[in-house]
Amino acid sequence: MRRFACNDVLMNTNPSPLSNAASPAVSSAPPLPNAGPFANAPPAIPLTAALTGAVPPEGTSPAVDSLESLGSPSGRKKTRKRKTLAEYAKEIRELHWPTVTGDQVWSSETGGFAMLPRTAGMVAEVVIREAHKKMFKASSAAGTTYITVWLHAQACGVARIDSEEDAAFESGYGGERGVTTFRRHLRTLKAMGFIDFVEESRGRVKWILIFNPYQVVKKLHEEGNLTTPTFRAVSERAIGIGVSHEMQEEDEGGNDVAQ
Repeated sequence: MRRFACNDVLMNTNPSPLSNAASPAVSSAPPLPNAGPFANAPPAIPLTAALTGAVPPEGTSPAVDSLESLGSPSGRKKTRKRKTLAEYAKEIRELHWPTVTGDQVWSSETGGFAMLPRTAGMVAEVVIREAHKKMFKASSAAGTTYITVWLHAQACGVARIDSEEDAAFESGYGGERGVTTFRRHLRTLKAMGFIDFVEESRGRVKWILIFNPYQVVKKLHEEGNLTTPTFRAVSERAIGIGVSHEMQEEDEGGNDVAQ
């Protein structure tokens, strides 16, 4: 009985058309010249077939077919499209207020809106009140003026006050002393480091520069004018809106350190 070599059996998995028809079980084709130790190597099996145990059909090119399947759209995992914030909010409105239509609510698409940090309310009502007490030993309502300044912001940190009377009224200061109160609160905000402004003739204020409130809050805390619980409350809010890096303090080497 003839004993077959391992190479003969492996080469028979894809018999050459030039092999002996009378002996289909054995390949008579000689190995390729100068092929080295890989002359009689079996055909390549793709990684996916090796892992799953699947055998590619005869007459196909396993390696090429596997690469094409990996690059085809059907071979990729389909991902769901994430909803936008507007789409999510609309679904919530339709769930809880199904009878309310789009023209009954305000939209930024109509214009006439302002951009300000989401922590502006906390800074105005908590930080400014607390820091003012520590710095000047008295309470102050300058937070309302701070919000008014933000609502008049244009770009690059610059706010424009066309009418001090109107700005004072927006801040809640009416009557003859409204403008005086408004200017006094502007000076308070400047002393605390939140803004700077240019006085024109007769003390009129038109242009105001708004500093980064997170940097001001950090400075107030470092100087001891803001308690740690209040500072951490602002920091937690900053984490919630994705600006935690704004509240990271720096060590002596200038590196950010976590609170």
